[in-house]
Amino acid sequence: MRIARSALMISTLLVAACGAAQATPPTEPPVAESAPPAAAPAPSSEPTPSAEPAKSAEPTKAAAGDGAESGASSASASKAEPDPNATRDVTYVVVPEGLKISVAGVRFAVSASAVQVASGWGVKLNVLASALDGKPHSLSSPKSGPLAFAGSVLRKGQSEAEPFGDERAGDGEQSVFGDDPTKFSRTWPAKGVRVLGAGDALELQVALWGLGSEKDARRPVKKFCRVRMQVGKGKPRAIIEPPPGIASK
Repeated sequence: MRIARSALMISTLLVAACGAAQATPPTEPPVAESAPPAAAPAPSSEPTPSAEPAKSAEPTKAAAGDGAESGASSASASKAEPDPNATRDVTYVVVPEGLKISVAGVRFAVSASAVQVASGWGVKLNVLASALDGKPHSLSSPKSGPLAFAGSVLRKGQSEAEPFGDERAGDGEQSVFGDDPTKFSRTWPAKGVRVLGAGDALELQVALWGLGSEKDARRPVKKFCRVRMQVGKGKPRAIIEPPPGIASK
């Protein structure tokens, strides 16, 4: 009887324990039923994309566009402005009177002749300038005039030539119009420079101080013409020709 009662009590306790375990609900949902941690957005040090960066990107695009427009404007302006280093075509035509030189819309008729200076000889250049395109043109005309001189003199009995060259003084202007040809001239040597005597030979390189459509557009014409003269007996002859290495028509 005691054994039976003990077994009965043990069975009752087990059933009560099982019933209590089944009756107690879980206080938290099982871990398996919760959202996986990977599904939640992970914290990041980078800002979450939003509309703000897109708005801030507009000024960047606009700035880039402004730069492009300003670059295009600069390119247009540079195209509109004459290139100071652009090559200009110069045409030379030899005529009985001398040379006809055409450059930058202006034609120059140039002649050279020997002139007596004191007890020796010098060279005088006469120029007649006229516009070919019907537009006004501007010549730089410092104290010595539009023509610039450089070159050398080989004196009788010497083995080496004496070089010389102009130094610019002043900054005047001489205009050229199609209906009213412009005349100017210059004589070498200048005052105080030794003249040519018997047996002397002159090589004179002639340039223009500046030529352009207006004052601010003037550029030198470095190779304008050349004059050679050898003094012998009687009046020498001045020979005017294109610069060395340039063919004439």
